[in-house]
Amino acid sequence: MSQMVRVRIAPSPTGFFHIGSARTALYNWLFARHNNGKFILRIEDTDLTRSSREMTRVIIDSLNWLGLDWDEGPEKGGNYGPYFQSERKEIYREYAQRLVNEGKAYWCYCTQEEIERERSEYLSRKMNWQHRCRNKFTSEEIERRKSQGIMPALRFGVPLNKVIVFTDIIHGSVEKNSSDLEDFVIMKSDGMPTYNFACVIDDFLMKINYVIRGVEHIANTPKQILLYEAFNLPIPKFAHLPVILGRDKKKLSKRLGAKSVLDYRDEGYLSDALVNFLALLGWSPGGGEEVMDRERMIRLFSLERINPANAVYDEAKLEWMNNHYIINRIDEEKYLQLVKPFVFSAGLTDVNEDKEWLNRVCLLMRPRLKVLKDIEKARYFFKDDFEYEPQALKKYLNDTSISLVKEFKMSLETIEDFRSDVIEQVLRAFCAQKQLKARELIHPLRVYLTGTEAGPGLFETMELIGKERCLKRISKIIKDYEDGANSKE
Repeated sequence: MSQMVRVRIAPSPTGFFHIGSARTALYNWLFARHNNGKFILRIEDTDLTRSSREMTRVIIDSLNWLGLDWDEGPEKGGNYGPYFQSERKEIYREYAQRLVNEGKAYWCYCTQEEIERERSEYLSRKMNWQHRCRNKFTSEEIERRKSQGIMPALRFGVPLNKVIVFTDIIHGSVEKNSSDLEDFVIMKSDGMPTYNFACVIDDFLMKINYVIRGVEHIANTPKQILLYEAFNLPIPKFAHLPVILGRDKKKLSKRLGAKSVLDYRDEGYLSDALVNFLALLGWSPGGGEEVMDRERMIRLFSLERINPANAVYDEAKLEWMNNHYIINRIDEEKYLQLVKPFVFSAGLTDVNEDKEWLNRVCLLMRPRLKVLKDIEKARYFFKDDFEYEPQALKKYLNDTSISLVKEFKMSLETIEDFRSDVIEQVLRAFCAQKQLKARELIHPLRVYLTGTEAGPGLFETMELIGKERCLKRISKIIKDYEDGANSKE
């Protein structure tokens, strides 16, 4: 590309930074990096009542955690700032006045009640409705409304019967007749610009030449093109990203994916795993490749390979990918550095715990972690007050299993060197003597010691729990079972 690629992400700090916004940011970032271009962060905080600095901080922290570094914007600066729209009000007013001076925009003194009444009347007659009120009021009526304190909004005068056509990189040719558009507001009565107006002015002044955003904005594009043409400005290329749906093909709910990016961080997803997953929510490099580092994504990324069909958020796939990254994509030292805070925050132990023992527990659990927060399931290593899974007790808390484990306990008591290999040797010898399959003892023994049917290797688990605690747990569950049986007699 002869012209340097300049793209932007322009989130609004009115709510949390979600998966859809993160994917939009990622695709802009990948496109910029692939083309040696610039990735700009702009904060669209023109909604003064809902925007907050706290949410701006969330946006910045989310992008930083994801590793999507921006070249210009808050905390970085740049030649085309300010990068907060609330700090660009005079710029918007200047451009708005140009449209007024050229007769391309006009002040609207209609009240919201009048507009709603007009809309209802048209819709009740099943007529197409677009609000247009140029020359609706006499100069005397305008003065009267001014005296009543009615603050006007500035509307763009949409030219009639103009066919607006643009080629979307993802969706192809899009066509809209301007007669289907109302004279839309470009400056609100509070003096702040609307999204469509500010977006056009900022994208022009910041030299944005590719606009990559969600498909919900495709309906705004004809309005924005009219504004570009009204100012005689170059029109950027557009790429509108498909919607992300849940497995039920409905809009994402908080239960299924629609949560803050920082929630993923706090649950123990790795940023690289989430970035890899997000990249594949609509884009495919071809060849069925799924696990990729950032360098490979940058090398292969293209807007043309984004599927226009809605993407489906598959939580199971994200968990699989995160588990893969935990096991294969970070070294042992990094893993321990990341997982230990989850151990401490769960109250399982504190920083004074035997470091070598704690490391061994964390490493033994590593292959089983879908997210780092799953380390909380290792409570039975640290505490004796773990809960037993009801289904596990239903299967293995019975006369046969209790009798078997009770007898095996005597063999355990004889072990001097309580290592996993020795424990395994003793257990298998016991089972051979009893002509049992090892699993007939392993399954109930695991439940009695850990409260769960699933977990890391039993013998390694027993070594880390320790001989004394293993024997105490076995004794307790046997006693509780026998006491319960006696009370029923």
